[in-house]
Amino acid sequence: MDTPKIEQLWSNLWASRTVAKAFRLRFELGGEEFDNTTQSVPRFLQAHRRSTAIADALFSDSCFGIVAWNDRPPYHAGLPEEVEDGFAALRSTGFDAPQVSEWQAAVYPDPGDDEDYVWHLRGYDLSHHKVLRDTLLWHAVATEMPIYPSAPVLTFLVDLESSTMLHVYDDRGMDVISDDPAKLQVLYVEFADWLLDYDRERMAKMF
Repeated sequence: MDTPKIEQLWSNLWASRTVAKAFRLRFELGGEEFDNTTQSVPRFLQAHRRSTAIADALFSDSCFGIVAWNDRPPYHAGLPEEVEDGFAALRSTGFDAPQVSEWQAAVYPDPGDDEDYVWHLRGYDLSHHKVLRDTLLWHAVATEMPIYPSAPVLTFLVDLESSTMLHVYDDRGMDVISDDPAKLQVLYVEFADWLLDYDRERMAKMF
């Protein structure tokens, strides 16, 4: 797989999220029903179930995972003591997808900062590997939760053919971004009950 193609698609879609008229659906995952402190397990299960259901609908064949790590050491609950980085933490939980690319980027660039913090990114082929895809979603949902094991990484799922990307930012929610709103309409209808309430007006205008 051509590394620049994966890198460029990720970069373009990730940057577009800050544009007011971005083609982006936003979903609630944990919702308001379960508390993150006293009901962490049912909240995690709901968030993971919703994210995997949308991923199942979005990625039928082609799917690549992108994992970003910023040198933050892993919390060792549920991980071997010798694990020292986010990629190794991910592998130690059974994520053994073939790596197809690697690059560095400022995931959260600051126009006023000449020294944007650089992240390490790796691309993996997840086509026809639902379990590995769901493993990445586990770590994405568990990011800010007392759920372990948890690798200190950001994760993205992309379809190179449809130029669409899914990003779970934590147990609260998830974005699906595309270069064409028509590619999002099926998700908009099928998962309407999970759309983020305060952003419904903007999303409705896309269609």
